[in-house]
This record gives sequence, structure tokens and C-alpha cells, in this order.
Amino acid sequence: MSEAIEANHPIIGIWRLTRFVEQDLATGVVTHPLGPRPKAYVIYTDGGYVSTLFTATDRRVPVNAQATDEEAVGLYRSMVAFAGRYALQGDTLIYYPEISWNEAWNGTTQQRRFVVDGDRLEVRSAPVVGTLTGAQTVFSLTWERAP
Repeated sequence: MSEAIEANHPIIGIWRLTRFVEQDLATGVVTHPLGPRPKAYVIYTDGGYVSTLFTATDRRVPVNAQATDEEAVGLYRSMVAFAGRYALQGDTLIYYPEISWNEAWNGTTQQRRFVVDGDRLEVRSAPVVGTLTGAQTVFSLTWERAP
């Protein structure tokens, strides 16, 4: 059973991404799935809701207001977004996406390890299939508290 989220828990608030890397477990090779400087925010509420949006470093603006099919595919593949509930169990962060950019995430349960140290939040995944190679990887996220 998950712990109740106290209103003063240090994870509560708005966080800005400063680093996102993925490491191949077999080779140790580190990659940047959304480029070297992706943009992202995540918001955790004391009511147990979470919302996040990631965009890649090199996203391109569509030529016209309505993206072409090719432009739309590029935009879709250069982002991650979801919202829903979350829970905490010790140092484990558990996401329950209810809406997302990828319908396959809806209704899933995703676990991460986390540490909050002042204005810094570190999140690390369990082994997953990597976004770039299809190999077993672990991704790590570093966030700083938004001003």
C-alpha cells in the first residue's frame, strides 16, 4: 500500500529538467534520448496528481499553423507527456498515467526510484527497453525545483 502524501513532502511542487540520459545495461553506453538539452517540467501535487511534458532539443516548428502529416510525426516522436495519479512508497515513485501522448501508457503502472536533496530531484527507472536501441536500459532524470 502506498503512503499518504503529506502536504510538506519535499517532492511536492514544480520541477524543471536539467538532465535526461539513458544507459545501455549491456554496454554501459550513455545516450540522450531527447537530445543534450531537452525541455521538461513535472508538477507533483499534495493531492497525488502528477503532470509532465518533455520536448526534445531539436524540435522543428511546422511551416504552417497546421502541421503536415510528416511534421506531426516528428513532433509526436520528439515529446513525452502524461498526467494522472502518483504514489510514494519509501524511495519508490509510482506513476499511474490516465492520459498521455502515447495511449499505450494509459492505465499502466510505472515505478521509479527517487531522491530529493534540497532543490534537486533525482529519478531513476527500473530496466526498460531503450528508446533508441531496443536494448535493456535504465534512464536517469535530474530535476531542479522551479523558482
